Amino acid sequence: MKGFPVNSELNPNTDKWKISQHCFSDKIRSEMTLPDKVQLNDITLREGRQLPGVSLKLEQVIEIADALVDAGVSMLQMHHDDPAEMSEVKKRHPNVLIDALVHPTAVLNPELAKPEIDLNYDHGADYCTLAFSFSEHQMCLFESMAGQRITIDEAIERAMGSTSYAKEKAGMSRKVGCLIQDCTRIPIDRLAEVCSRLVDSGADMICLDDINGMAIYRVYTHVVREMKKRLPNTEIALHTHNDVGMAAASLYAGLEGGADILYTCVNGLGERAHIACLAEIASVIQIYYGMDCGIKLDKMTELSNLVASTMPWPMSDTMPFVGRTAFSHLVEVHYCVPDTEEGFWSYLCMRPEVFGNTQHNLLGHYSGPWAIRAKANELDLVIKEGEEDKILQKIREKIQTVRRQLSDDEFKEIVFS
Repeated sequence: MKGFPVNSELNPNTDKWKISQHCFSDKIRSEMTLPDKVQLNDITLREGRQLPGVSLKLEQVIEIADALVDAGVSMLQMHHDDPAEMSEVKKRHPNVLIDALVHPTAVLNPELAKPEIDLNYDHGADYCTLAFSFSEHQMCLFESMAGQRITIDEAIERAMGSTSYAKEKAGMSRKVGCLIQDCTRIPIDRLAEVCSRLVDSGADMICLDDINGMAIYRVYTHVVREMKKRLPNTEIALHTHNDVGMAAASLYAGLEGGADILYTCVNGLGERAHIACLAEIASVIQIYYGMDCGIKLDKMTELSNLVASTMPWPMSDTMPFVGRTAFSHLVEVHYCVPDTEEGFWSYLCMRPEVFGNTQHNLLGHYSGPWAIRAKANELDLVIKEGEEDKILQKIREKIQTVRRQLSDDEFKEIVFS
């Protein structure tokens, strides 16, 4: 499945999902300033690797990149420390946009930034995104990384120099991005002034980076909307973190403010509490907002499992859309519905196959006879009339002993005992 055009087929009811009609209410939509189109920039091959114990070989990077592109991802962020990876990915996927991030360690000094910028464009980057710091809380970075304490105005001048050089190197066919760290702790007028000067210096894209989840989600709508209003011909991107559990909500808020580019990562991997998950963001935007990101949702489960096994970094069973239990039933009332089309939608709003996933019957303390029969039918087992309560008691005793989800083999053993 590949999504659908912006604002067409805005339908809460299809054969694949049945969601709230309020998602497409004219009144609710009128409060949004959605962009004409939205680009997902997947950063699995950059921030997704900033985890303890994760170090990928080139062939693993290529395998993940191939899978991302196969799933419809058309923009990938990669790190300036690994130019050979960028070259190989661009060679294999010439139509995919490569965004090369240059960290503050390199851009705080314009002279140090130049060779990094050269390296990125020479190795196939379509965007060279320079990460800057202008927040009063981050000015100490200049002292620790660049060897001297400077003012915010001096930092702006340095950033303009790096941006101007990047634009000169980029030419007409490539773009310059400026990532503004700690964007929500910078006063809005000051933020707009800084971004405007960077755009005048050659920035084609401004990425607003919250760094730690510094604000309630409505702030992101406000900040993005203001930047779109004040910089009308500039792409506005948004990068959020999940430190306070609002990474995804903040991205949706930014989208409703008009953000052109949203940063995601497979399985939401990233530093500390991670960032927003590609499968979740793509699914919600394409189904609930009705906007085409070009993502093939039926590839999401396969992609998530590949990244989880390659990193390797565990993937939660409860992860929305792609997790093993995302489309499961356990409590008895979920099973007390007729085995009909109407019954299917009683406790589900989407079909798991839309995301390449499957439905599961789980067993727990609050399961009952209906759940026992459903699990038996799933495994082609025959349970004698009246045996359900005896089996249920054994299942509860087993769970109390092992304190985990029972395997299919353990269920069979209990049925046959």
